[in-house]
Amino acid sequence: MLNRHPNLIPQTTQWNHLPTKALRVPECFVEEIKAYALALDQGQTDEPQTPNPHTWLGIKPSISNLGWAILDGDSHQVHPTDFGLIQTYSDQPLPERLAEIEDDLRTLITQFAPAHVALEKPFVNPEYPSTSKLLQVLGVINCAVYRYHRNLPVMLYPATWKSNLDEPTANRAALAGILEYLFDLEGLRISHEVDAIAIAYAAWCGLGSRDSY
Repeated sequence: MLNRHPNLIPQTTQWNHLPTKALRVPECFVEEIKAYALALDQGQTDEPQTPNPHTWLGIKPSISNLGWAILDGDSHQVHPTDFGLIQTYSDQPLPERLAEIEDDLRTLITQFAPAHVALEKPFVNPEYPSTSKLLQVLGVINCAVYRYHRNLPVMLYPATWKSNLDEPTANRAALAGILEYLFDLEGLRISHEVDAIAIAYAAWCGLGSRDSY
C-alpha cells in the first residue's frame, strides 16, 4: 500500500498519457501516437468492441473493388447484415490506395466487431501485370486483420467457397442467384460483394483453414 504524507496534496500531471517524445518509433508514427494518447485522455480508443461469437467478415481481395460482407446469426443459421465495396482508383498512387484499404478495414472491424474473418486465397500468376498489386493488397489485409482483429483469417481457395454453393467454376451471376434465394435477398449487385458473402458463408459452414501465405 502506498503511504502518503498527510500534508502532501495529490497532483495531476498535465501530460496525462501524452508522451514527451516518441524516440524509438519512425517519425511517420509520432503524430498517430500523440493522437492516440489524447484519445485515451478523453476516454476514446479505436479498439474494437467485444467480438460477437457468430459474426463473420468475408473479404474478396482486390485493389480496385475489394468486396466485404458481414454475416451474423447463431450456430444454426446466419444472414448477411451488411456488405459493400472498398473502392480505390487507378489515378491514385498505389501507397494511397493501400492505405485507404487498411483504414476502411479498420473501420469495418471496429464497427462490426466480427469474431471471425474469412479471406479468399486466390491463385497468383506472376505473369499477370496485376499480380504485384494483388499481393500487396493481401499483405495489407493480413496486416489489418492481425492488427485490429488480433487473429489470423480463415483462408479459402476460390474453388472451395464456390463449391459450397454450386460448382468450382460457377460464375458470379449464378452465385448471386443462389445467395438471393438462400438469404431472401433482392437485386443483389453482381460484383465482388457477392463473392464476399459467399466466402463468409463457406467459412461459417466450416470450410477453409487459418494457413497464412
